[in-house]
Amino acid sequence: MKHILSRTVSLVTAAALCAACALPVLAAPQADPDKAVIDNADILSKDTETYVTNISTALQNTCGAQIGVYTVDTIGNYTMEGYTYELANAWGLGDADKDNGIVLLLAPGEDNYHAMCGAGLETQFTVQMLQTILNEDMEPNWVNKDYDTGTRQTVYAMAEKLCTIYGLTFDLDDAAAGNIPAASTVSGGSTQTAPPPERGGISFGGVLILVAVLAVVLVLLATPRRYYGGYRGPTFIWFGGFGRPRGPRPPRPPRPPRGPRGPRPPRGPGGFGGPGGFGGFHGGGGSFRGGGAGRMGGGGSFRAGGGSFRGGGAGRR
Repeated sequence: MKHILSRTVSLVTAAALCAACALPVLAAPQADPDKAVIDNADILSKDTETYVTNISTALQNTCGAQIGVYTVDTIGNYTMEGYTYELANAWGLGDADKDNGIVLLLAPGEDNYHAMCGAGLETQFTVQMLQTILNEDMEPNWVNKDYDTGTRQTVYAMAEKLCTIYGLTFDLDDAAAGNIPAASTVSGGSTQTAPPPERGGISFGGVLILVAVLAVVLVLLATPRRYYGGYRGPTFIWFGGFGRPRGPRPPRPPRPPRGPRGPRPPRGPGGFGGPGGFGGFHGGGGSFRGGGAGRMGGGGSFRAGGGSFRGGGAGRR
């Protein structure tokens, strides 16, 4: 009897260990604050990653909001909401004071997706609005496994809503193409811009310029004028007329005869001025690549702002 009991305990222990090994392992999210797209599942193209990053950087520069897309094949024993919540707070998307980030989680191995807004957007970007965007822009493409199109359309719709919330007027298509608006001071939910110039009348600067021009003209008119060794007195502006009468011009003195020219020295292999001169210019061996501003338009780079999330959100099921 004792032998049977011992064998039974061993079998139960072994079964428990096997069951524990069969449980899914926690697939903790790995966030990177320097990226707007983290494609662990390798389902997005580089063009889509650039598209999302450009739009998110444009929002970051103008209102502090950020949109991040994270893909993972499976989420282990997390729920979709729990995984998104942990990911969102580890990532820190959105402005730290406004908490206005948005996370879009795609899990193709689970055949599921989930989106969550930061704590500062809950009243303006409601769960119903978020669910509508997912139903209209993500779901039809998800069914066809067109993850690139679904991601682009969903992020674009989210960005449009954020532009409405913050009163932004920049062109989203232009920003997505790489012409990102430059970073500006963000305060109180709107972009700080310089006040428009006052119109009407002559500004103080304009008066100073006019006085300076008149002074230069007077100085030029009062400067003595010389010619060919002769002297013509200063010309003044008189109240009774312009200038003074001029006398006859004295004859021009003869030019001394020019001596004979010597032989011209031979020209070196470098053109004018020998080696390295103008004639031998070869650009220094380097190549010119334009060096000017690129398509980013001075927009800077993406960096998570430290926003926080309270959970919730919308998803496929």
